[in-house]
Amino acid sequence: MEIKMNPKTHICVMLITGSLLVVPCFQSPSSGQGRHEKRERKLEESAKPKSVSGGVTFQTNMSYDKAYDAVLSYLKRQDYTIDSAGKETGQIVTAIAITGGYSQTGTRVYATLIKDSETSTTIKVIVSEQKRKKLLQTEPWGDPKVNAEKTSKLADDIKAALKSA
Repeated sequence: MEIKMNPKTHICVMLITGSLLVVPCFQSPSSGQGRHEKRERKLEESAKPKSVSGGVTFQTNMSYDKAYDAVLSYLKRQDYTIDSAGKETGQIVTAIAITGGYSQTGTRVYATLIKDSETSTTIKVIVSEQKRKKLLQTEPWGDPKVNAEKTSKLADDIKAALKSA
């Protein structure tokens, strides 16, 4: 069965059919996120704590519970904001502290406690720094790097606080 069409109608039908086939190619992915939402998600992901190797490890002659409470208390007294802390996991992570204007540095403290025996605990301290630019748009944080000088000083301060506890 053949349908007869006027040439103008035939051209219109072809254009509409072609546009229906081409338009889906230019739409954003099915995730429904625009460029702004993807950028915000990338910024949030870059600010989350990441594992960092290195740091200073030392032992104390304290029970695990007492050492954990003392380290957590010390960090709070030094005005660190605690992002996450779990006595079961033995980890304490502070929130990122941001300094600078256009060129920003974010500093975060990681403290890990390991129960060696009933009267001995190993403590690992890391002070990490991340950098980013905040110009017209805020860039994501770079990879964290251990600041050896600040890590060593904080470890010494925690050791002194544990001796007086």
